[in-house]
Amino acid sequence: MSKTIKIPQGIQGLIFDMDGTLADTMPTHYLAWKKTLASVGYDFTEEEFYSLAGMSTERILEKIGKEHNIEMDVPKLADLKEKEYLQLIDDVKPIEPVFKIAEENYGKMPMAIGTGNIDELIEHTLTSLGVYHWFDVKVGADQVENPKPDPETFLQCAIRMGVEPRFCLVFEDGDPGIQAAKAAGMKVIDVREYL
Repeated sequence: MSKTIKIPQGIQGLIFDMDGTLADTMPTHYLAWKKTLASVGYDFTEEEFYSLAGMSTERILEKIGKEHNIEMDVPKLADLKEKEYLQLIDDVKPIEPVFKIAEENYGKMPMAIGTGNIDELIEHTLTSLGVYHWFDVKVGADQVENPKPDPETFLQCAIRMGVEPRFCLVFEDGDPGIQAAKAAGMKVIDVREYL
């Protein structure tokens, strides 16, 4: 039996990473990445994919291109990756222990999505799960100057929810996101401990 996630006292706003935290999109994203990077002759391993969880699409492409000396048209490949993902989106399922927290708190306190993904994918993913309306605020990588591990994504969530960072609780599954939440002065739950 998995452990129950408990919200600490004094929390006034909840912020959820989306991929791998609220929605089990990681296998779907991996398939989209594998196909996209194969188009430039790169074999993207699952291990490498999971080590980059939380980074924006552009940052991942830049990192791989630089480290492996591969010439990449980053905007074109980012677009291709998102299109590949959208073709597979109907396979996405909720991550139950985290999904349950969002369900229980919907309408009771402000909730936000703070993700390394872009607006279009936020909308498609949350709509496919039937929960787009649960979240008052949605902040993606295309709305910030500095995506995770920078705290800007989560700080924008707090500002838009009208909740001070110290009263926010972040749910995350990636090290860059956990680092971002701590840098923002927020409490954070590493959901990997509950899966």
